[in-house]
Amino acid sequence: MKLVVYSISHQNCPVPLREKVSLSAGHRRTLLRRMHAEDNISEAVLLSTCNRIEFYAYVRADFDAGQYFADLLDEIGEDMGQVWRQYSSLLEQAGAVRHLFEVSAGLDSQIPGENQILAQVKEAYTEPANCRMSKVIFHRLFHMAFRAGKAVRAQTGINCGAVSVSMAAVEVARQRLNIEDCSAMIIGAGDNAELAARYLFKAGLRDLVIANRSAKTAKEMVTRLGTGQVISLGEIAGRLSDIDIVISSTGSEKVILKAETIGRTVADRVGPLLMLDVAVPRDIDPAAGDFENVVLYNIDDLTANVESNQMLRSERCEQARVIVADFVDKFIGGYESLDVVPVISELLEQGKAMAREEARRYASGFGKANSKRLEVFAESLVQKILHGPVDFLKAGGEGEPSEEQLRAAEMIQKIFSLDKEQQD
Repeated sequence: MKLVVYSISHQNCPVPLREKVSLSAGHRRTLLRRMHAEDNISEAVLLSTCNRIEFYAYVRADFDAGQYFADLLDEIGEDMGQVWRQYSSLLEQAGAVRHLFEVSAGLDSQIPGENQILAQVKEAYTEPANCRMSKVIFHRLFHMAFRAGKAVRAQTGINCGAVSVSMAAVEVARQRLNIEDCSAMIIGAGDNAELAARYLFKAGLRDLVIANRSAKTAKEMVTRLGTGQVISLGEIAGRLSDIDIVISSTGSEKVILKAETIGRTVADRVGPLLMLDVAVPRDIDPAAGDFENVVLYNIDDLTANVESNQMLRSERCEQARVIVADFVDKFIGGYESLDVVPVISELLEQGKAMAREEARRYASGFGKANSKRLEVFAESLVQKILHGPVDFLKAGGEGEPSEEQLRAAEMIQKIFSLDKEQQD
């Protein structure tokens, strides 16, 4: 068996192609069910965010997991499989562990140190854990990743003052416009949308319009913000003529604003319309950027423009990598020692030692001539009691231990307090 991660992210795939591999909640559930039914995959987690699609899996060493994942994506959409085959990268064993820990720590994010990714990793782990697609190996792996992510943030402060994608959008707006004299529209009412609104108000924005599919969700956001006007998605085009900044951040699978619609609406504008699309897949038709009076940025454009705190984050990233490396070593040490053979040996040795100790305690009551026989009896009794657990752990001979055997070995270690030095 081996640990693998196959990945597409902002590191190796541009947004026009990355959005082709974007997965809906239904797609993710389908993929998890298919992986759960595959005999060659013992454990799996699917991490899907606006910037990455990653398959983490514990698979048979001779299994072509890359081909398997590509075939699964082919079934959802031909473009998905093609992009995946061209851009996905593979990491195995320690490399896969290090990658997950760096992702959880925010070191692999477009904005180093951002906090949202740790919650996204936890959410990705929850569903397969609930359906038993995550067991002994991934239970250890992902909980160690959570600890690594928390430790990095606590010990380095890498997330203090870290620029989010929403802040990056507002920073670009500040570079191009005097926000105090502007009106803005936020499309969407999720976390990134609300963060963008708060950053705009902090920069001095006077008027805000929030467009969202759910009026109730948008009104709740307005209540939290303390100001703002709510409109429907159908009303967006009619408002673009008197809006200076548009920041779009929805979970839509399709374009919300088509180029022709934007073109008709902004044809008579005096000043430029700044459009900042932080969604993946993109909400705004990229062709809108061809209009003379429209300036359009996508999520990759935005992060390329962020320069604030770069040196500080770089120093903190180096500190963070040292912490991550320590967690990787701890996990790999435990991973490599996760075997049933030493557990059997330690269990029998501890049992025999206890038997000899108890025989010596009661030897005086049986007479000196019977002390050795009492010791043999005690050892024999312990071996008979431990026969069932030992026989279960040995089942399968020289082959790879099953998940049930590994889980039993782990439980036996805890129950009998075996290998205390390693546990400490």
